[in-house]
Amino acid sequence: MRALPFRLLNAVQRGGLLVLALPICFGLARGADAPAEEAALREFLKGRATVSAFVFSGSQFPKVHVEPAGAAERHLGRHAEQTVWYDAERKIVSEPKTAGAYFAILKLVPEHGREADRMLTFFKAAAEAPFARLDAASLEPVARWTGLSVAQLEKGRELLQANCQGQPMNLLAQNPGMARILAGLQRMPVNQPSVRKNDDALAWDRQAWVELKRQLSGADKQWPAVFDAPTKQTGAAAPEIHAGSLAEAGMNPDAAEIDAVCKEWAADSDQAFGVCIVRHGVIVLLKAYGTRDGHAMTLSDTSWMASVTKCFSATCMMMLVDRGLVALDDPVEKFLPELRGTQAARPLLVRNLYTHTSGLSQWPSWGDDAADLEEQVGEVYPYLKVAGKWEYGGQGNSLGCKMIERITGEALPLFYLRHVLEPLGMEHTDVLGAHADMQTTPLDIARFAQMLLNRGSYGGMQFMKPETFEQMLPQELTGILGPDATKTFGIGMDGEPGSGKFGHGAASSATFSVDTKEELVVIMCRNKAGTNIEKYNGKFWDAVHAGMAPPSGK
Repeated sequence: MRALPFRLLNAVQRGGLLVLALPICFGLARGADAPAEEAALREFLKGRATVSAFVFSGSQFPKVHVEPAGAAERHLGRHAEQTVWYDAERKIVSEPKTAGAYFAILKLVPEHGREADRMLTFFKAAAEAPFARLDAASLEPVARWTGLSVAQLEKGRELLQANCQGQPMNLLAQNPGMARILAGLQRMPVNQPSVRKNDDALAWDRQAWVELKRQLSGADKQWPAVFDAPTKQTGAAAPEIHAGSLAEAGMNPDAAEIDAVCKEWAADSDQAFGVCIVRHGVIVLLKAYGTRDGHAMTLSDTSWMASVTKCFSATCMMMLVDRGLVALDDPVEKFLPELRGTQAARPLLVRNLYTHTSGLSQWPSWGDDAADLEEQVGEVYPYLKVAGKWEYGGQGNSLGCKMIERITGEALPLFYLRHVLEPLGMEHTDVLGAHADMQTTPLDIARFAQMLLNRGSYGGMQFMKPETFEQMLPQELTGILGPDATKTFGIGMDGEPGSGKFGHGAASSATFSVDTKEELVVIMCRNKAGTNIEKYNGKFWDAVHAGMAPPSGK
């Protein structure tokens, strides 16, 4: 079970208040071209929210402030602070009359310029806690404390064990993750039969914020329709990954050398890995190698695919492009009004988010699950050097996922689950963020790769039309960076333009490679590069290519 995001855990006690290392979103009261103003902005981004308790009781809401006050004054000038509270039904309330989830928007309102918003989840307990420390093995006392049923809490038991087990009451009440878990359990459908990471309590807390922000921005009326994808494939079904002979896969007997190389590699490395090679939809090799955590690696063991996540989230954006909801050259502010009202040197386009030309890499890496990410980006917008240069980072994908949420009304983990993971049968995959957190198995991610090889379809399902998929392919970035640009990139994918090959690298040294001309998918899942990767990676690819060549002597 995953740990809570860093932004929820980086907390210390100071003067009886919980101090969270959360960037503060703020308004620009001055011009956007002075170095001193940008320096003040960066200083203020390091600001912190101070909260007395996230899980509270009593008849009043906890106080929410920002510190250091000096940084706020230097940037905003004179300003007022106020907190607007919403209950679980998204109604403004002045006091917490009932137990349950509450959502706070802290507003910093300067005399001149834009207000600043900070968004936090709280939970009001139903009674005094009948225990000194949380024990997730015994949920009845937790139910009496929170007002949630044991059945609801059962769906969050693993999260509670992983993130709150054994915490004393003073720390438990000040744990923002505890509030998010309880709020998410309250929001979770009562008839949800099972829980996986993509639809756990944290995903449902995120969903509550998506619904509130759609309501506040009017997006619920602008995009009221339920997002429908994938749709039924027209015409013949697209290839699905299946078992078959080497001959059916277009391979020759030399393909057996791939397995031999992998065995040799695993024996000479400290990292286990899993491999899935598919050609013409036929499995050429599906096998796990080596030992992980004292046990033989299996095909159901998940591995970190790191930045392959970027290709995954970009594909989801292309599903919206396919439905005509988004165009790659649309300005982002068309969908996220939080970016409006400031003068940007160059508009930020959807295309910039997925080609690493947004300029966002020069600013803090806000978490994908931050409810106020759009507000934070809106405040730095005047300083963005959009299309100034190609600079790799994940912040563009993070902002793009907020577009997906705003348009569809689905929190990103739930969108992934309903529209990609479940349709493709990726039951061993957890992917919650937009750019770096995918955990998966070789066969699971190979199905996703095969769908892209099929130009947007898998079996009887169409995720996007072929002409939409073509917009994803790598191309020269001269249209973005100017006529002298030499960098090439696609929408969430890398590769040489016109080669028919694309994929994405990974910090874990995992392999995600698709060759449309050879109808070839090559996947290697691993957690780290491990020893001797330089020695064996070339041998591995040589064996793959040799397996596709005519047999010796012909």
